[in-house]
Amino acid sequence: MTDDDDQLLRDLNSSPLNRLPGAVWLLLLAVLGIELVFVAAHYGLVGGAQGVGWRLAAIERFAFSGAIQQWMLENMRFPASSLWRYATYSFVHATTMSAIFAAVLIAALGKMLGERFGTLPFLLLALVTPVLAAMIFGLVVGDDQLGWLVGSMPMVFALVGGFTWMRFHDAQGDREKQKRAFSMIGLLLVARLAFGLVAEAGPGWIGEVAAFALGYGASALILGPGSWQRTRARIQR
Repeated sequence: MTDDDDQLLRDLNSSPLNRLPGAVWLLLLAVLGIELVFVAAHYGLVGGAQGVGWRLAAIERFAFSGAIQQWMLENMRFPASSLWRYATYSFVHATTMSAIFAAVLIAALGKMLGERFGTLPFLLLALVTPVLAAMIFGLVVGDDQLGWLVGSMPMVFALVGGFTWMRFHDAQGDREKQKRAFSMIGLLLVARLAFGLVAEAGPGWIGEVAAFALGYGASALILGPGSWQRTRARIQR
């Protein structure tokens, strides 16, 4: 196991109250705050009798649908009630466990990326990349009835893309270290496939893989430390 792997495991096992960049806390508060409302509603603490259905209603209203995107493209109509789904689907989860799992990964990856990338690049990676991934997902699945994206996993995969680029860049040409840089995405994809076979059906993995590729590319070209300067130098040459 490499030093980077040790560091990641320490971050995953560290206290959730560990010092995190403010941008990471912002994402965690959004993810866990919304989930807390759903849990409270489920147990009747808020919303009364109707609160039990809040999660399903939120998914229907805020999750991303490939069929809705196809309808917008075919009719060239883009209502705000459909456009906001690109940004909101990352913060609505189907289960409490999926929200907690995503939050743990966002905290661990966000600590490293937030400190290295800086606030604005990190937020662009975490928030804009899932939007672009949803567009690609919608183009691939079309009007498939299972073509829904809900939850923060595309955001997590975008952060994994940034983390993979960071490790690849830090390898500084060492082929073995560069290969190991992709170990985390490999393990995450295997875990994602296993989870999908057991508890989930649908093409959501397409959006997650797209988010990883976009996150890696965006980090390499413009968001990673020094990436934009290197890209601009190549263009000038």
